[in-house]
Amino acid sequence: MAGDLHFAYESFQPPGDPDQTLCVYNVEPGSATAQALRLLSSWTAADTSAAGT
Repeated sequence: MAGDLHFAYESFQPPGDPDQTLCVYNVEPGSATAQALRLLSSWTAADTSAAGT
């Protein structure tokens, strides 16, 4: 499979709304995790919906 995936993340609370938290996850460009995510994304099925037609 894809192996272990390693992400960096940051979390933010919008000013004036302490009940909300935004978490952002990312990977180092060119890392093994970035390569594994590209591999995993290639496994997705093509969109066959009629939306936009």
